[in-house]
Amino acid sequence: MIRFKPTLPTFVFLLLFWVACPSYWAMAQDRMPPPAKDIAEIRQLYPSTEKTMYLLRYVRNPKTIYTEELKNLLEEALQHSKNSAREDLVASVLATQAITELGLGNRAQALTLIQQAESYLPKLPEQLIMSVLNDLSRVYSRIEDPEKSIYYYNKIEAFTKDKPQYIIPRVFNLRNRSNFEIRRGNPAKAKEYLQMALSLAKQSDNASLYKDTRFAYANLLVNLDKEKEAFELLKELVPDLENNINDRTVQFFGILARNYESLGDYKNAFLYTEKAFNLPNVSTQQLANNINKMILLAYRLQDFSRFDDFFALHRKYGMDQNSLHSKKMYEMAEAYYYEAKNQPKKAKASFIKAYRLKIGTQQVPGLDLEILSGLANLYASESKRDSSDYYFKLAGAILKKHDMPPALKLLYSNSLKTAHQANGGNPDTLIKSLEQQIQLKDTLYQMAMQQASKELETKYKVNEKEQQLALAQKQQEVQKLELQQQKQRNWIIFIGSAVVVLLLSGLAYILFQRKKQAGILHRATLNNLKQQHQLDLMNTLTEVQEQEKKRIATQLHDEVGAMLSIAKLNINTLNEEVFAAGSGANKKLEVAQNLLGNISETVRNISHALMPIALEKYGFKAAILDLISAIKTANRLTVEHVIEGFEHTEKWPPQFTLSTYRIIQEILNNAIKHAEAKHLFIQLIELENSLTIYVEDDGKGIAQERDTTAGAGMKLLQTNIAYLSGKLEIEGKPNEGTFVLIELPIPPIKLP
Repeated sequence: MIRFKPTLPTFVFLLLFWVACPSYWAMAQDRMPPPAKDIAEIRQLYPSTEKTMYLLRYVRNPKTIYTEELKNLLEEALQHSKNSAREDLVASVLATQAITELGLGNRAQALTLIQQAESYLPKLPEQLIMSVLNDLSRVYSRIEDPEKSIYYYNKIEAFTKDKPQYIIPRVFNLRNRSNFEIRRGNPAKAKEYLQMALSLAKQSDNASLYKDTRFAYANLLVNLDKEKEAFELLKELVPDLENNINDRTVQFFGILARNYESLGDYKNAFLYTEKAFNLPNVSTQQLANNINKMILLAYRLQDFSRFDDFFALHRKYGMDQNSLHSKKMYEMAEAYYYEAKNQPKKAKASFIKAYRLKIGTQQVPGLDLEILSGLANLYASESKRDSSDYYFKLAGAILKKHDMPPALKLLYSNSLKTAHQANGGNPDTLIKSLEQQIQLKDTLYQMAMQQASKELETKYKVNEKEQQLALAQKQQEVQKLELQQQKQRNWIIFIGSAVVVLLLSGLAYILFQRKKQAGILHRATLNNLKQQHQLDLMNTLTEVQEQEKKRIATQLHDEVGAMLSIAKLNINTLNEEVFAAGSGANKKLEVAQNLLGNISETVRNISHALMPIALEKYGFKAAILDLISAIKTANRLTVEHVIEGFEHTEKWPPQFTLSTYRIIQEILNNAIKHAEAKHLFIQLIELENSLTIYVEDDGKGIAQERDTTAGAGMKLLQTNIAYLSGKLEIEGKPNEGTFVLIELPIPPIKLP
């Protein structure tokens, strides 16, 4: 780095623009003018060139608040510069006045002032032309005059193109031009200008400029959804990325983690996911996504040393409710944790819940493949061949439909191999699976070798470039006396260009805060809607209960009461006429007996409706098996069932037992009466504090029946589930069957 003592024009020049670019400040702090004065000190100075320079420096500080006092002081400085015949200062003051008017929202006045500054261009020495040109392009860009902005961007490019001493301001001009094209919606042009800037920055001997320009290019690639290109660039920037934390660092670490994961490098994927989790100022959603991903990657690495700590953080931060990917990862993390803790029932329930999650048209086939493979493996470990094959079949269908990365294919192949070995499967199938696994491992190995080759090639090019830079530096030292004054002017471009960067950063921060506030309002609205929904459910439940009580009362009064009255009358008559000849006593006795039989049957039916006999005598599990047996006996459809647990349901509250039985009964009745199904799959799993009910049929579906006014039975079913604080998910498409998934929390047992 060349050192020099600033001349007076250079001193003025640096005072005007030093605050505009943080990167420029880092590179030029060894040649800065004396510390700036505050506004109170400046106000006390007599009108002079020194006061003008300090005032310009103060006004151009990004933290300055524009006021009418500043306008008056600038007007005083303009008049003094004109009286002193300092045209260089006049142009600078006019440009600064234009920036001040923009800050106060006076665009018309800003335009008038910048046009006056523009008229001084032919009169300025070369060392100040760049400063004013940069101000012109910046102001015209902010007042949204694209024609003038482009004109001065081109002017700066023409001024610096064939002058090596202006390579740094040229780079900043191209970067500003790229940002301008992004705002205009021309991503291809933006990429073209930034590639030119990157090439020039690489040719310079300024490591800081080259680093900043590469980060700018990585930002652009992310904005253009060019994640693979961004990944290759970010790998080279990892040391700088970790030492320069900004608002894009979380996103950059995420890109590194995802791409290493797709290559099967789970160690590096976990490393950058954990780095992203530990960054400061990370949102709750980002924390949730990263900790869930850490659990998944730790499971793949079979490293359970911190699993309990990860699981506690997983429960703390939850999930992003608006992202299907996030919700599925949350349930997968639960499943892997329970599997690692040897709790297969909970693991299976979490896998099933993860697979059935849906949000609109969002799809995450990669996660679904992993979910189904994990679920199939669990059943295979329990020697439940049918269930294992069923979920492997679903996983295979996803693999055929979607193009998966080799790492996911290998994951599926490993699961299939493990299942075959556990169940003693077909040797030919096992051999085929092993061949596929070897092929996938070879693919990943080749990809890793290609990555290593690219990295070695990059390192070689970097070393070669360093040697070239060293040679160029020696040549520049020979020419430094000729280029000394030219390099002094180069710093102007750094400072002027960074004003736009700082303004854009401030705008991005404001937009971020607004988005954050909108998210908080949205979540509050959702909570209010959920509370209102709960109130509606309770009102509906109360109404249904009252109607049921009324129906039973009416039936007892109208049917049983009437028949009892007639029976009583006949018996009374029989008592009076029992010895009378020709009285028809035998006939009346027969009528009374029939009536009493009908009464008995009616009372029995009502009793069965209120409490099933099998449930009362033999318990919940026996009652469910009896219900399934009755369906099978009818020979109308084939039924498969899986029932796990339910050995001690006598400890359940009676009302919970009856309500759960009614819910299952209603679902099966709907499948039999309305679905016209040929096959029915029933799965009931009792967990520690909850139970899962899953019923699937291959019938006509329910899409055409979804109507807010139809289905009293369905409304009663929904109300019963809500009353038990459960969750209900029903989905069906025409001619594609229906599935029902219900989760019910088991009430705590009250001790005597």
